[in-house]
Amino acid sequence: MSPRPADGTRRVAATRTQQTIFLIDGSHYDRLRSVLESPFDLSALAHIASNGAPLDHAIYYRDVRDESEEARQRSLFGWLKHNGFMVKGRRHSSGEPRERYGTNLVELAVDALLLAHSGDRVLILAADAKLAPLLAALRDDDIDVTLISTEDAPNTIAPARHLIENANRFLELKSVLEWIALGGPRGGPENAS
Repeated sequence: MSPRPADGTRRVAATRTQQTIFLIDGSHYDRLRSVLESPFDLSALAHIASNGAPLDHAIYYRDVRDESEEARQRSLFGWLKHNGFMVKGRRHSSGEPRERYGTNLVELAVDALLLAHSGDRVLILAADAKLAPLLAALRDDDIDVTLISTEDAPNTIAPARHLIENANRFLELKSVLEWIALGGPRGGPENAS
């Protein structure tokens, strides 16, 4: 993270290039696949959401409860790693109590604050209202934030209005599903985000 002068702004080196960072709440991705009734290609989604800019960081956050859940996630985790995504999370030990929500969101927020600098672009696939302060902080640091999810879902899955309002833009997944659904056409819509 860039050092902050007394006025709270970040100093950015003149030679630094803009980064594009894609952060994915894996639990939300699982819920979206169920709601949209289709698995979708996160690489194709990133291409659309970033207007074709290459990704500098792509991180998928997902803990697994046990060996059975790990086995179910193995092919997805393999695909992610093969396609340049870092997978962060851990497998809980047998009998260990598992936090139901929030563990990965903390790690996602910390990475966002450590990786992104003024002028960068951050794409976040998530919907938890607890992330609103993160989105606001990134915007305050002149970081362009795109929130990715769908409003066409039950309230327990769709992002809260105040979360959407804290992003610079909201990418409605249903509007790009035909280009990102696995087995769908490749390419993408113009001006999707």
